[in-house]
Amino acid sequence: MVVSNDFIFPILSLLGLTFVIFLGTGLKKSQWKNNFIFIWTLIVYLQYLLFSPLYFFLSDKKVLNGTYYYDYYATGFFFSWLAIFFLGIGFFLKKFPRKRAAPKIEKVLINPTKSISILFYVTYGIVLMNMALGGINVQNVFLGSDIVGMGAEGASYYLQNFTDSLITILLLAFLYDFPRKQIIIWLAMSFFLFSILGFRYRIILTLFGILFILILRRKITTRMVIGGLLLAVFFLYLIMFSTENRRVLISRNYDKLKFDPTEYKAETIFDQSRGALADMCVYKLYDDPYKSVKYDYGVSLFGYIFIRMIPRAILTNKDDFYPPPQLAITLSAYEAWWGKYTGEATLSVGAMFIALGWLGIVIGHFFWGVLLRRYSLKVDFNNNLSLISFLILSLVTFQWITRGYLPQEVDHAVYMFIPIWVLKRFFTKKVEVTAPEKANRNEAFT
Repeated sequence: MVVSNDFIFPILSLLGLTFVIFLGTGLKKSQWKNNFIFIWTLIVYLQYLLFSPLYFFLSDKKVLNGTYYYDYYATGFFFSWLAIFFLGIGFFLKKFPRKRAAPKIEKVLINPTKSISILFYVTYGIVLMNMALGGINVQNVFLGSDIVGMGAEGASYYLQNFTDSLITILLLAFLYDFPRKQIIIWLAMSFFLFSILGFRYRIILTLFGILFILILRRKITTRMVIGGLLLAVFFLYLIMFSTENRRVLISRNYDKLKFDPTEYKAETIFDQSRGALADMCVYKLYDDPYKSVKYDYGVSLFGYIFIRMIPRAILTNKDDFYPPPQLAITLSAYEAWWGKYTGEATLSVGAMFIALGWLGIVIGHFFWGVLLRRYSLKVDFNNNLSLISFLILSLVTFQWITRGYLPQEVDHAVYMFIPIWVLKRFFTKKVEVTAPEKANRNEAFT
């Protein structure tokens, strides 16, 4: 299915209108918290499916990694509309009533200051130990005499991923109102570790999580809206700062840091969110009659979740399964020989297209909307352990949309949920909560 660029402006109008309708519906005053993940999903998609590709279309950008994709802008916007339309239909198709039984048995965290602190230092220690076992002199790294470079790795991939768990622990500290000084120290320690490991997404997810807590835990007022806008600008600055200075921070050549936002390239924010262009290259690949490219029927989305989980000690020929079909197809969409080295990834929309074409986009987003609805209506915003799970799902949603490789995002989700599972298993007690006690659910039992 290819749509001519002659129809691009009607399609853009339809896409924009669909965003407005679903955002307006989701922001209803009595329901906006329950609709938060859906609203957040739309906001992320708004940047990646509308603003960024529109910017490049108006800028007359036609080539990505040696691939001339210009004729597929309208097709890309049309598939984006399919995604948003069926996501919204799935989310609002049916209202699932919440069961309100009282009294209710809930798990409440015992002495959160102690339990969360134990988790932080144990998790941080695991990551450092893994780095040391991988041959990195941790002491020299912290003292500044050694530079490990971009994307330092430890002895075990499975232990290194506990770095993702630190994101959850930091957000728990915010939820349970830890002393400001302790939170700042933990943030500094964690962000330093994140920068050493070379994955900026952990810093971005932490900042997003903090913003979500501020939004969901306070009443909407004019002052809050103004403060939220200022905070959003500040977060945007931090993201731009980390992007422009990424290599400088890794190499710790601090005298070359750029602090002045006027020195940053305005196009950077669009370059960092141009995944829709990679999707268009994939659409072109499937439209090429001289290339016999088949759909992978969801093998990359679901089958590789299990392949990724199995250690090489058990699956000795694990390397034979890589690259996954989705990655191989994406790389073959780039016509330049160096395209496969750029790390350019499709969005979740492109991943669903590779699974089953435009039908994959429709079915995938419809059921995604249904599942989001079912989960969102079960969240208890007065219970921190319920809310933190809600926040993690929101953060993983961002990763899934922007990177488009579901097995990796399941991986992130598991490690981000581990602190919650540990807290629920070893540091909680069951209490009976009745309606008048709802306001006090977050109180710790010491």
